[in-house]
Amino acid sequence: MSSQLLRRASIWYLCLPNLLFFFYWTSGFVRISGLVLCLFILYTISKDQRFSDEKVFTWRDMLVIGGFSLILTCVSGISGLCYQTFDYWCHNTKFYELFKYDWPIRIPDDGPVIAYYYGFYLVPALYSKMIGSISEGAIFLWSYLGLLLGVSWLYLSLHRSIFFVFIVLGVGDLPHVLKSIFFKLFGYLYEFGDFGVEAWSNFENLLWVPNQVIPTLIIGGMLFHTLKKRIDLETMVLPVALSFWWAVFPAFTSGLLIGILIVVQWLRNNETFNLRRVVLDVMLPCLCCLPILILYLSHEKAPISGFLWQFPDHMPSRVLEYFINIGLNILVFYLAFRFIKGSGTSRIPALPFFLILLFITVFPIYRIGKVNDFLFRGLMPLLIVAGLYLYEGISDQNGLNAFFQRAKKAPLLFILALLLASSSLITVGRIVRAASVNVATHRIAPDQVSFQPIPYDAYPNIYEVLKAKWSQMEADQYLGKKDSLYELFIAPAKD
Repeated sequence: MSSQLLRRASIWYLCLPNLLFFFYWTSGFVRISGLVLCLFILYTISKDQRFSDEKVFTWRDMLVIGGFSLILTCVSGISGLCYQTFDYWCHNTKFYELFKYDWPIRIPDDGPVIAYYYGFYLVPALYSKMIGSISEGAIFLWSYLGLLLGVSWLYLSLHRSIFFVFIVLGVGDLPHVLKSIFFKLFGYLYEFGDFGVEAWSNFENLLWVPNQVIPTLIIGGMLFHTLKKRIDLETMVLPVALSFWWAVFPAFTSGLLIGILIVVQWLRNNETFNLRRVVLDVMLPCLCCLPILILYLSHEKAPISGFLWQFPDHMPSRVLEYFINIGLNILVFYLAFRFIKGSGTSRIPALPFFLILLFITVFPIYRIGKVNDFLFRGLMPLLIVAGLYLYEGISDQNGLNAFFQRAKKAPLLFILALLLASSSLITVGRIVRAASVNVATHRIAPDQVSFQPIPYDAYPNIYEVLKAKWSQMEADQYLGKKDSLYELFIAPAKD
């Protein structure tokens, strides 16, 4: 497989739910224009030669990637094979309502379209509609394919080292490790409020929001490869735009990062600004996600949001929480980057990394969502790219040898590297839990292992499950608005 083929497969994968969006969630001119636009973009991608057609993976590599992706898919909890986190009440209900009801989903049935990001579920849900029953196999295979593509990009960026792919997936969990140790010895470091100010690694998020991690891995890995190979940054606008229907906050943060990098590139070198390329690579992809943005803005009630100091409860603990969870990661990332810069990473521009550090520092100051979803999900692509920056230089044999030579002269650097890598202890713990609590272990030892997969049809729709399992406020924030721009000019007519 070549990077060119990998990119085309990734774009097709991300685009299929967008085609379904334009077919079912829009009408008239918007529907026709959106479908034609998506198909035209897919055609241009088939002709794009900016990614190399040189073979980058052997059959052995594909077996390694395939096996690792299969493990991730099982551990994630998709299809109820292994331990499932609480969020699967939402995931399974969304899959069920998409299978059972006509598209777009309206709550109530004669009301406005619900403003929710359904991208991940649409293809397996459509297949389920075709066969007349929920297909766990379809959503498992769809998830596996997405993780396969995402892992392939990470594997390619890390000199084909699956070990370092595993390490990068855990980047961001260092504070969790240290807090767990401190709790065992002394107790809690700070008082917990009703929302968190912390970062979760992509592996941890995989257990909660696989629908958002999949496009995140594709975007993060592709962006790093683009930076590494000096490919036009404008090529990254399309995958980000297509991901908007999958994952709002990861698409926003990665889009902001890429947008700034593109503008800086244009300002530094006017010759990089090409009007034809801007239209094809930037403007057309943005048009693809514009109707989705209008849908998201059609909420009847906006989610809770504001700066941290606007939520004064537990403020002293919240300040401490920020410095432990955010400040510690920033410090370790910066020190590790300064050390590893002498290896392979030195060929890659440093600006994206420092922009990521800035974003990780600033984004936690503003809360969006009851539990601060913007922070937990928005940092995911930033942590992936940061992890690739930190480990790319030592992921091949030459870089690893150079690392050990430098560490011999400065043992503290070796300790720093171990501290950074200790994030993966959380990942190991989650894998052990999945290996211990699953369908097989429950059947073998039902008295010792209690495991019951979360049902799909326990609730009729996403509104009811959010109201029952979370809160009325969280259920209301996704309800559509009757007189919104989307309802007036884009939504299909009610049956």
